[in-house]
Amino acid sequence: MADRLARQRGEAEASERSFWPNFFARIAGRLQWDPTAIDLGADARAWPDLPEERRQRLTTLLCGFCVAEGAVAEHLTPFGAAAQKISMASDETLVAWCFFLQRRDEVRHSQIFDRIAGEVLGLPGDTPEERLASARDNVAPAVLELFEERLPAMSAELHDGRIGLSEGLILYHMILEGVVFDAGQRAVLDDLEDGALPGVRQGVKRVELDERWHIGFGLRCLKESQPSQELLTDLLERAENVAAAWGDVVPQETRERSARMCARRLGAAGLIERRAAA
Repeated sequence: MADRLARQRGEAEASERSFWPNFFARIAGRLQWDPTAIDLGADARAWPDLPEERRQRLTTLLCGFCVAEGAVAEHLTPFGAAAQKISMASDETLVAWCFFLQRRDEVRHSQIFDRIAGEVLGLPGDTPEERLASARDNVAPAVLELFEERLPAMSAELHDGRIGLSEGLILYHMILEGVVFDAGQRAVLDDLEDGALPGVRQGVKRVELDERWHIGFGLRCLKESQPSQELLTDLLERAENVAAAWGDVVPQETRERSARMCARRLGAAGLIERRAAA
C-alpha cells in the first residue's frame, strides 16, 4: 500500500511539473496573430494632424519599442539551452519549447513596431535595419542602455555559463518585460484610448497580451530555478529605479504601478512574503 501511494504521489508530482510548460504553450497557441494584417491606413492619415506634443510623446514610446523588441528577439536564444541544464520539468525540452515560442512572439512584435515606424511615424529607411537606426535617435538613453548594453551583456554571460538562469530571468522577464514593457505599453494604450490611432492601439494590445504569458512563464521558471533572497531583494530595488527609464513620456502613476506589479507577482508566486508585495 505504501509503495503504491508513493508511486501515485510521484506520478501526480511529475504530472504537475510537466503541466505548467504545456499550459503556457497552449496560451501561446491561442494568441497567434499576423502583424501584416493590422490596418494602419487610418493611423497614417491621422498622424500628421495630432498635436505636436502628443506626436513627440508617442514617437519616443513607439521608437523605444522598435529598439527594445528587436533586442529581446535577438537575445532570448540562450535561455532555452540554460533551461535544459536544470531540472524544471519532467521533460526540460518542454520548457525550452516555450522559450522558442516566446522568441517567435518577439519577432512578430518587432515586425509590427517596424511597420508602425515606417507607415505611421514615417521614419526614414527602406529596410527594417535602416528604420531601426532612425528610431534609435528618438529613444530615451536609459532605454537604449537597458536593451542595447545590459541585455546583450547578460545574454552573453548566460550563454557562456557565467551567470545562472535566475539572473537572466530577473533581467529579461521581471525587469524588462515586467516593468519597462509594462509601463510603456500601458502609457501607449492609455494615450490612444480615444481611438486616434486604432491600428497602433490594436497592435500594442496584441503585444501586451503576448507579454502577459511571457511574464507568467518567466515567473514560473524563476520559481523553479530557486533564486536566492539576495537576488529577489535586488530585483525589487531595481524595479523601482528602472520604471523611470522612459522618462516623462510615461506618467509617474503608471511607472509606480508597474514597479508595484513586480512585487505582487513575486508575492503571488510565493517568492517573497505577500505583505512585502503590498
